[in-house]
Amino acid sequence: MTNRLALRAVRARYLTCTGVALAVWVPQHALAQDADPGAASANGEIIVTGSRASREQALERKREAISIIDAVSSDNVGKLPDYNPAEAIQRLPGLSTQLDQGEPRYAVIRGVDPNLNDVTVDGNLVGAPEAEGRRVSLDTIPSDLVSAIEVVKAVTPDLDANAVGGRINIVTPSAFDRPESFLFASVRGSYNKKADRLGYGGAATYGTRFGGADEFGIVLAASYNRRRFETELAEAIDWAPRGAQGIFSPTNVRLFQYDITRERIGGVLNFDWQPSDTVRLYVRNIFTEFTDKENRDQADYETARGTLTVTSSTQLSFSQGRLSREFRRNEQTQRIYNISPGGEFDFGNATLSLNYTHGRAEEITPVRNDAEFRSPSNASLAHTIDLSGPRVSFDAIGAGFDNAANYPLRRLLLRQEDITETLNAVRADLKIGLNGSDDTFVKLGAKYIVRDKLRDNRRDTVTAVTAFNLASANLALPAPDNFFGGAYPFGPRVDYPATLALLATNPGNFVTNPELQVADQFNLDYSIKEKILAAYAMGSVKLGDLGVVGGVRLERTNALYGAFGVFDSDGDGTLEASDITPLSGRNRYTDVLPSLHLNYAPGDDWQVRAAWTNTIGRPNYDQAVPTFEADDGEGAAGNPDLEPFRAMGLDLSAEFYPDRESIVSAALFYKKIENPIFTRTTFDTVFNGEALDILTQPENADSGWLLGLEANFQYRFANLPSPLDGLGVSVNGTYVKSRVDVLGREADDLPFFRQSKWIANTAVFYEKGPFEARVAMTYRSPYLEAIGTNADEDIYFDKRTQWDAKVSYRIAEAFEVFGSVSNFTTTARREYQGIRSRQLAEELYGPTFNFGVSANF
Repeated sequence: MTNRLALRAVRARYLTCTGVALAVWVPQHALAQDADPGAASANGEIIVTGSRASREQALERKREAISIIDAVSSDNVGKLPDYNPAEAIQRLPGLSTQLDQGEPRYAVIRGVDPNLNDVTVDGNLVGAPEAEGRRVSLDTIPSDLVSAIEVVKAVTPDLDANAVGGRINIVTPSAFDRPESFLFASVRGSYNKKADRLGYGGAATYGTRFGGADEFGIVLAASYNRRRFETELAEAIDWAPRGAQGIFSPTNVRLFQYDITRERIGGVLNFDWQPSDTVRLYVRNIFTEFTDKENRDQADYETARGTLTVTSSTQLSFSQGRLSREFRRNEQTQRIYNISPGGEFDFGNATLSLNYTHGRAEEITPVRNDAEFRSPSNASLAHTIDLSGPRVSFDAIGAGFDNAANYPLRRLLLRQEDITETLNAVRADLKIGLNGSDDTFVKLGAKYIVRDKLRDNRRDTVTAVTAFNLASANLALPAPDNFFGGAYPFGPRVDYPATLALLATNPGNFVTNPELQVADQFNLDYSIKEKILAAYAMGSVKLGDLGVVGGVRLERTNALYGAFGVFDSDGDGTLEASDITPLSGRNRYTDVLPSLHLNYAPGDDWQVRAAWTNTIGRPNYDQAVPTFEADDGEGAAGNPDLEPFRAMGLDLSAEFYPDRESIVSAALFYKKIENPIFTRTTFDTVFNGEALDILTQPENADSGWLLGLEANFQYRFANLPSPLDGLGVSVNGTYVKSRVDVLGREADDLPFFRQSKWIANTAVFYEKGPFEARVAMTYRSPYLEAIGTNADEDIYFDKRTQWDAKVSYRIAEAFEVFGSVSNFTTTARREYQGIRSRQLAEELYGPTFNFGVSANF
């Protein structure tokens, strides 16, 4: 017990509120009985590095926290156990991710929508670059810039309340993380088997302290990574009953082949000045740029046309069909920039913290062009659909399928979009210690946030006066090789550069549609100004082995929205500039949010925690703006009157720490969520003076709830005889039962949106001397993605299991070579409609290999 207490005392000297120690320095006598013989030693110290240091730092953060958290810490400066921050935190209990082209991107805390998480960098808010929601894509932040990631599952009153799922705080390095200068550098390569292409990257982080008493500190970090890969996607969409037998079959089958290049650039510049023990000043700067360039070939089969013949319960034949060939070129860049100056001032038993944050987030899409060629509907495209397998396949397709002359040019869509969000926030916190104890205090604070968000979307629709087709203009390319392993025929592809050249050299043969041009300049545009004024009061008291933290947070939200209505307002049958109607909306609400946290330590190895919290989740931007568009009796609208999600959470957990890098824990949690938002479809209605056959609009549902259990076991078998003493295991699982009540679906037992019933992570690792290895598995059971008017229309993401592996070897004290493979079992992503046999989508990724060398000085 003495050794463990000594270890904790030494660690505490190197943990700060904004950083994490780069390694664990422990006096040799404190670890003599269980020190790793492979750890480095110098000057009477044991230096624990690598994954062991990462686990120890993460557990120390969890153990010392006043609320319920989990954490991932870096092996060294900016070297997470995984190469993507989202990939790293998905290994934590109750955490999973949403994928984007096979890469983990958005963090899901206990199954709650990523839009309902609070994401910060060094405790400071960051902007959301996307147009639709509030979620922040974690893969846009290079992992090389990250020292630690904290996931707060039960927020305290001094944290922002927009955290129904929880809070994700990304910690960047500080020069005061360790008493010496440090330099970390790495060079990395990658190989995507499906694309048969290489990627590359590198990173460097330097930190030092200087001045007469080492009172100044600076960290400079930079990262670059470029990856090129391919994916294949097959969709069978809009399943509906056919014929007298009511056999379900898709309305369209769409095939996509993606060629993707992703580039990540990031930098951190952090300054610290500690002129005395009572004053600490700092400036935190982070810049990230994520560029996604995508070439997408598409083949679209419109199947349910003409006369239907039912051959069997799994075979349907149609006398007609329509096929489209499309190509999309998409270039998109997301940028996030934050500068956060602040200071901490000690006045005896009181500490005043001040912070200002200016942030800018943007998503710029200079090119999103589509070239579409579509066949006429005729008997030569008769076909038979086979429904006997999970994949919908074509047993027969007419001879016109492969004939490029059968695909005349339908249109070119030329789109651009600029999205910007500017964030300004000021914060003041006053902490007053009582009774001379760090555990007993009163804390007061206030915060003012202003967000300005703009979306400017532009699109031109160009059609041909002269009848061009893929063959006559020499615009056809051969079909891709072995698409989906030969499971689907693809047919000719579109030569995109040749299509643009055709447009440039024959301008007189192309025209724009004036009505569409009017609509497409305004239908998605909006502006938002959101002001949030928050104040809180909280207190902490230590009663023997029981710590109590309680308080209340008040947040006042005032949002102004501007958008456009695009509909035939004068009823003359045409859409013109005078039909673009500016629309505005406003929403104001006040939330009083109390919370209580109990932390009981019956022994040095135990922590028992309980929490009662109240949080909110503000509506997504595209849901709240008052957009309205109507055409041919169908309308879609936003809803500025939406109420925010309001959640009450109860948590109970127990943690046992057998040693400094092991844990056995279990947690029970419950959330009651009021006002969840869904998209409602209304028939035969009037909106904005327009008579509509169908209107879709986001609305608040009644309520939902989720009840879950987390279990976590992490242990290194150091007591086994050598060489088995390097073995270890990490296993965690989460079970969640949930329900949401939606208008019109009250009789259905619907799970909460994006809520998997089971989440599990397993890793077996081996660490001995300079060698480290890990094999890891992540699993997520099916979850509800979208709600239809009945159970047959509900869309689910199917269960998914992914296996990854990593090895590293320290070839000298400061140098390490490493390699990893992600998704080495080539697990696909699948969706289905209603029931699993109605497969909606299947996306193939293939494995990605990473390799490189790192140095730490």
